[in-house]
Amino acid sequence: MHFIFVYLIFGKKILKLKLIKTILNHFMVSKKLLIQRVFIFILASAFILSCKTSTEEKQSEERIPVREIDTSTVLLKLNNTLFTLPSPYQASFSIKNSNIAYNKSLLNPPDNVTNYTTNFQQAINVGIYGTDLGYLNIYDQVPDVISYFTVIKKLSQELGIHNALQINIIDKIEKNIDNQDSLLFYLTGSYRQFDSYLKSNNRKDIGVLIITGGWIESIYILSHCAVDSKNRQLINRLGEQKHPLDNLIEILSPYYYLSKDFSNLIDDLVDLAYEFDGIIYSYSYEQSEVNTEKKHTLVKSKSNVIISEYHLKTIANKISSIRNKIIY
Repeated sequence: MHFIFVYLIFGKKILKLKLIKTILNHFMVSKKLLIQRVFIFILASAFILSCKTSTEEKQSEERIPVREIDTSTVLLKLNNTLFTLPSPYQASFSIKNSNIAYNKSLLNPPDNVTNYTTNFQQAINVGIYGTDLGYLNIYDQVPDVISYFTVIKKLSQELGIHNALQINIIDKIEKNIDNQDSLLFYLTGSYRQFDSYLKSNNRKDIGVLIITGGWIESIYILSHCAVDSKNRQLINRLGEQKHPLDNLIEILSPYYYLSKDFSNLIDDLVDLAYEFDGIIYSYSYEQSEVNTEKKHTLVKSKSNVIISEYHLKTIANKISSIRNKIIY
């Protein structure tokens, strides 16, 4: 599907209505096409992928534990079309591997949670806090991990999605917050509960917002670090978001007319997509090699990004602006 851009000209004022083709099918979306595993994906990606592993890079090749293969992306279905988005964890993983120092100021302060009173604000900030949780866990900031988990729990309760998990699962997650192996076990077991809940309660809009918040926060952190460090790996990771951003806009598009919050968010993301068009991005796929004995996957695919310093800073500034509208 492609974007449809309609321009209405009134005198000297140009009103840009950024519409997606799927908006036309808004009222035809089946209730059965729920976004699956949304909240638990954000939460689980923060922990499952951050279990201690060894990572090597050699000539753009990267070793990743086998267990990360299925959780490094989220698969979404809309109108019988499948979309993939990168895990919010991936950006933080790249930042840590680039020897970028931990920076707490990049995160959304837990105290901001009192500002979020609508379902829109609560859902999108669950995604933002979920990405922050992953960043904290990667940098072994255990006390803050507990604080951010508490905030996510509070927001999920207010959204009514906290009931998707059985009480004993929540208790076990909380008790193992600093034990990554045990946490992996309990979070993995909770997938089915969330999947069932989202399917039966028609919370598609909430799920989309959680994923959107997670993506925005991960790209905000990534772009900030890329601008400051000028690290080539981080710049490449940022450039790789060009197509996932298109996917995200298309997933959001059925909700364009649901509220002013949704339409403003989609408009902002389309404006961001314009800036990403200034990036020259190429990707060459090569089949990965799996070593089951060492539990590693050798990823051989390569990407190349050409971006000017102007576009890099412009993208970072636009992402920061979008994020500030969400968290403040």
